[in-house]
Amino acid sequence: MQLHHPNVQNQLAKQEAHLLVVSFAPVQELQDWLPFFQKYYVEKFFREQKLEQPTAVLARTRFVADPELQSYHAYGLGRHSTRQAYGWKIVRRFLRLLWQGKPLRRPNGDTLQKGGDFVINRQGRLTLSHIGRDQSERPTVAEVLAALQK
Repeated sequence: MQLHHPNVQNQLAKQEAHLLVVSFAPVQELQDWLPFFQKYYVEKFFREQKLEQPTAVLARTRFVADPELQSYHAYGLGRHSTRQAYGWKIVRRFLRLLWQGKPLRRPNGDTLQKGGDFVINRQGRLTLSHIGRDQSERPTVAEVLAALQK
């Protein structure tokens, strides 16, 4: 959610940058998930941060379904071991989400599939490639913004 903070969104807008979320879920499942994400994560984030939620908070974000995992394979994303996918860090993260009152949805897809974060500039050059050691590891907002500058 940090990338949807108004200050970060303003920086993305100045650079005419967009966020692209690629999911391995089928299109219908992704469409069903978006209102859930909006209500329980986006709206709740803005309330908790005591921020006014922009009317189009996800306007710079596109969601794409890739159930055949073509983009995952193209970027070298494989699968985690069961321990990496369900280790203590991940369990602790889920417990924290539950403690914060955020409901969890039962996953339908391959929960061992690795996630990644990538920044691609206008020339098509990859300026950030981050594949975490587990599901919780992501680059910082500062790292993403720095990669946009490259």
